[in-house]
Amino acid sequence: MRRLIVSSLFIVLAIIGAALALSSGDETADPSDTNQILQDAVFTDLDGREVTLQDYAGKTVLIDIWETWCTPCIRSMPTLQQLMDDYPDDFIVLAVSPGYMDSPEDVEKFVANNDYDFSFVYGEEFSRALQVQSIPYKVYVGPDGEYVTSVLGSHGPEEDYEKTREIIEQNL
Repeated sequence: MRRLIVSSLFIVLAIIGAALALSSGDETADPSDTNQILQDAVFTDLDGREVTLQDYAGKTVLIDIWETWCTPCIRSMPTLQQLMDDYPDDFIVLAVSPGYMDSPEDVEKFVANNDYDFSFVYGEEFSRALQVQSIPYKVYVGPDGEYVTSVLGSHGPEEDYEKTREIIEQNL
């Protein structure tokens, strides 16, 4: 019961944070700072191996910062999987668990119970470097490894699909 209350509180805070960010129109970070963070980013996959953005050179990468309790995060996953199916050679989702509330066991259980082809990784330091305070938070990276844009929140599966599709198409 306590976890449900705490999870609900975080969901409300995420929604408020997303609404404030979207109402201010500030969806993007400083590109030069973000590019440096992206170049320096080292993630850890579920097997303990290091992962960097260079591993996905030539593809548009969506870094999706999410957690298992985040309903908008989970709602967008089928859409993101569809995009990976539609653009198998050009697009990858790097699903980053920032470790706000989820333990590695929570993430591993979610992955075992869901059939997504994403690269699931842990990225607490990366999330801190970007100063991510609310989720879902998405960072788009071009095939050249350069920062494209970032988005806080979700606009629903259809609009999220269309925005992501446009970014992929612009980078083909």
